[in-house]
Amino acid sequence: MKTFHSQPIFQYLTLIIVMSLGIMSSFTSCEKSIEGKIYQVYDDKMIDEILQDQNLSQFLAVVEKAELTGTIHAYGAYTIFAPTNDAIIAYLQKNGKNSVEDLNKEEAEAIVKYHLIRDTLSTADFVDGRLASPNFLKKYLTTKAESEGTAIFQRINRQAKVIQENFRGNNGFVHIIDQVLTPPENSITDAIRALPEDYSLMKTLFERSGWADSLDKEIEDQWFTFFIQDNEAFNNAGIYDEEDLLEQLRVNTPEVTDDEELIRNYIGYHGINNLLYIADLMVISSMNTLVPKQIITFKRNLDVILLNELVQGKFNEPGIPLIRESDYSDLSCSNGVIQKIDGNIVIKNRTAYRIYWDLTEQPEIIANKGFRKAGTSLKFNPGDLSEITWGGKAPAQIEYYCGGYSNVLDEKFQYVYGDYLRFVLHPNVTSWVEFKTPVLIEGKYKVWLCYRRELDATVKSTFKQEGKDDQVLPYVFDMAAYMSNPEAEGSSHELIEIEGWKQYNAKKYNSVVCSHILGIIDVQSTGRHTLRIETTGTRHNNPGNWDVIQFIPVDDDQLWPRMDIKGNWIEKDVPNCQIWPPTPCDTVPTE
Repeated sequence: MKTFHSQPIFQYLTLIIVMSLGIMSSFTSCEKSIEGKIYQVYDDKMIDEILQDQNLSQFLAVVEKAELTGTIHAYGAYTIFAPTNDAIIAYLQKNGKNSVEDLNKEEAEAIVKYHLIRDTLSTADFVDGRLASPNFLKKYLTTKAESEGTAIFQRINRQAKVIQENFRGNNGFVHIIDQVLTPPENSITDAIRALPEDYSLMKTLFERSGWADSLDKEIEDQWFTFFIQDNEAFNNAGIYDEEDLLEQLRVNTPEVTDDEELIRNYIGYHGINNLLYIADLMVISSMNTLVPKQIITFKRNLDVILLNELVQGKFNEPGIPLIRESDYSDLSCSNGVIQKIDGNIVIKNRTAYRIYWDLTEQPEIIANKGFRKAGTSLKFNPGDLSEITWGGKAPAQIEYYCGGYSNVLDEKFQYVYGDYLRFVLHPNVTSWVEFKTPVLIEGKYKVWLCYRRELDATVKSTFKQEGKDDQVLPYVFDMAAYMSNPEAEGSSHELIEIEGWKQYNAKKYNSVVCSHILGIIDVQSTGRHTLRIETTGTRHNNPGNWDVIQFIPVDDDQLWPRMDIKGNWIEKDVPNCQIWPPTPCDTVPTE
C-alpha cells in the first residue's frame, strides 16, 4: 500500500492558485504612470464596478435611484466625480434627507448627471478653468490646482477636493471627491450684488443701468459673460464716482446725450451673450457685447489675456488685462460666468483694424481636449462644425491636425500655432466651403488666404453680408502655384505684393508657405459675416492645408506685422534670431 504525502502536493497546488490569481489580477488592476501621473487601471471593469471596488456605496445608491447604472456600465467615454460616503451623508442631512431612499428619481438623476461628463478626462487634462466638456446637464465644471504644504490637489467647482484620482476603467475615469457638487445658485445679478464694498461703484452703476433684471434670468441655452472691475481699477482711470465716469463717457461717445443711456451702454459693454471661461478667452479674437454693434477684442500675450488692445501703425492703445488668479474670475453663475479685469473698458468709436484669424479656432475644435496639443487629429463630417459649412456632390471630411512646435525650424511647417485644417476642394467631392468670420468693424479690408501649397485647385471667393448684395472677389488663382520669391534678384516683398503674394510667416521665406490675396471687401455693418471659397477647376483630388485668413484695412501696411508659429505678431525691426524657433544672434565683439 502506497502512502501519499498530501502536504507538499497541497503547497504545490496553493502556489499554482496564488500565481493564477496574481496573473488574473494583473489583467484586472494595475498602476500605470503616464506623463508623471499615476493611473489605477482596471482593464476589465466599468465605472460602476470601480465605484463598488472603492466602497462608494452611497453614491452607487444614488446612481441606482436615478436609474443610471446602465449608463455608467455601458461602453463609452465618461468621467465621473464620485463623492465619498461621508460626503453623500452630509449632503443628505443638509437637505433634510435621512437616506438616499428619501431622494426621488428626479433629485437623484440631477445629482448624478451633474457629476458625470461624456468624455475621458484624467487630471493631466485639467487646467485652471473649465473642463473641456460639459456634464450631462450641459453645465461646465471648473478645476483649479491648489496646495496644502507640499501637496498639490485639484479643487472642483470651488467646492470639492479630489482626494483620489485617475481610476481608469474600460469606459472612462473615476475621480473621488470629498464633497457633493452642486450647481451655482446665484445668477450674475446675485453675484454682483454679493460683491464686497471695494466693488461699490461697479455695483451702483450696475443697478442704475437696468441690466440687473436681464442678467438675473435663467433661460435654457442662454449664457452670459460679465466683466467686473473694482474701485481701484476705476480710480486708476481717474474715476471716483458716477459723475467722473459720465464726464469720460460724454467725450468717448458724444452722439449719446442721455446720461441714463450712457450708463446702460457702459454696463452693457461689460457683458457678452456667450459663456466664456478663461480657456475660451485664450483662443478667440473678438466678441459682440450686449450693446448692439459694439465689440470687445481679446489678445493673448503668453498667458496674459488683454482686452481691447489696439495697435494701428504707430498708434498703440494698451490692453486691459484679465486677472486670471482672482477669486472673481471664472466664477460660475447659474446663467453664466464672471471675469475680473484690471482696468476700465469703455465703448469707443473704432475704425476698421486688422484681424489675423486662425481657421482652426472653431468652437467644436477649441472645446476638444486635444486642441493645440501635438499629435491631435480630429475629423469632422458636414454638419459637425457650427461655423463652417461645406458641400458638393460628395462632401468629404474636414480634418484638424496639430503638429506642435519644434525647436528646429521646418521651413515647410510654419503653421501658426502649429495646427491647420486639411480638406479638399474638387468639383466631384467638396466643391465649396463657407466660413463664419470673426467680428469685423465697418470698413474696407484686403483679405489674404494663408496656406501651404498642396491643393491642386483654382479657387474664387465671395463675401456675404445678411441683407446686402454678395461681393464676388476679383482674384481667381491656382493654389498649386508656388509663391514668388521676394529674395530673388530684382524682386522684393513689395513687388510680389503687387502680384498678389506676400510672406505671412515671420521666420523664413519658403515657396510652399503661401499667402495670396482674395480681394477687397466692404464691411457695411459691424458683425460676423460669411466668406465662401469654391473651386473653379481641379486636376487632382488632393487635400490642402489651410492656416490663417487675414483681414487688413486697405490703407494699412499689408506686409507687417507677420506671424510666428506661436501666434505672436512680429514687427519689421525684430531680428530673425529672436523669432521662434530662436537661434543665436550675432554679437559684435567689444573692444
